[in-house]
Amino acid sequence: MSGWLAVYGREMLLMQKKIGKLGYVFSSVMFPVIYLFAFGLGLGSRLEVSGGYVPFLATGIASLTVMLNAFQQTSLSVSAGRLYFHTFQTVFLSPVPPLQVVGGIALAGITRGLIMGGLVYAVAWLAFGVPPLSGIAVTALLLSAFCFSALGIVLGLAIADPDEISLVNNFLITPMIFFCGSFFPVQNLPVALQAVVSILPLSMANSLVRLTAWNGHAAGQAAALALMGLGLLLWGAGSLKKYSE
Repeated sequence: MSGWLAVYGREMLLMQKKIGKLGYVFSSVMFPVIYLFAFGLGLGSRLEVSGGYVPFLATGIASLTVMLNAFQQTSLSVSAGRLYFHTFQTVFLSPVPPLQVVGGIALAGITRGLIMGGLVYAVAWLAFGVPPLSGIAVTALLLSAFCFSALGIVLGLAIADPDEISLVNNFLITPMIFFCGSFFPVQNLPVALQAVVSILPLSMANSLVRLTAWNGHAAGQAAALALMGLGLLLWGAGSLKKYSE
């Protein structure tokens, strides 16, 4: 068995034990589902967005759900495994090369993100009858999950206390949730702010999930997401290679 596949299998076994507990699933999707119903029922018939506000909202909330679960669960898994449970050391001491270790962990983060994002979108489909996701949307969610999962690995290896994840949540993740086009079009923001948020990965993912056909701009955004994820993955592999306690 390849090293990355063994690491991925280990992460999936850990997730399988957690996912059997209802609290894990509820805590992962409850926050996005509350936003889906609150904004969908409260504003769905009052806001005019191309294609309808509820489909716009559903794709945005699925996208942020993927981001939250890929990033937070991966950073928590790595940091808590290192600092509290000392289970990460078994992976670190194994003969698996660092790039394969972080590759297996990133793939597990992608899987977690896509499962939870898919659950939230399924709720939107059942409750509001939103259309199925397009191939571009699935590609965008996959690339977004890769990018944020790799970011979670970098952070999980860098911090000295899992509580430090809250700093990244407060100063990076939460602003992206509200300003990157999950709840309203980025074009409604002031021009200067649009320029800032347009380079953030969640903005690119939200732009892609609402497209039905590829164009040059969309291909550029997809390539940017892939390069961000690859850069962060290589950063994580480098951090793991130099890791010591």
